[in-house]
Amino acid sequence: MASIEVYRGAGDRPGTPIVEPLLADTALLARGRAEMDRHAHVVEQVELDAVFRAGLRPGQLCEVTDPTQLLARRVKLVGVALRFGGDTLDCSLSLEEPKA
Repeated sequence: MASIEVYRGAGDRPGTPIVEPLLADTALLARGRAEMDRHAHVVEQVELDAVFRAGLRPGQLCEVTDPTQLLARRVKLVGVALRFGGDTLDCSLSLEEPKA
């Protein structure tokens, strides 16, 4: 059974290995790369109220315009929450962006 060795910090602290007995070696390598990419940069969590649009899915990249600075930012959508209240549909998005 193959596993991916994990190191934390500057590579001086061993982490818990990734062991998935049902995954092939190529899938394990892809999972290891995805974990490294996921933790490569410090990200900032952002909550945003928005107009709901069909097709929003976690993992999508979105462009968000900050109305106070008129700057467009590219963020990753990590969660969608919908609330029904009377005649309205409220949509709240959870986003991640690289910390500046």
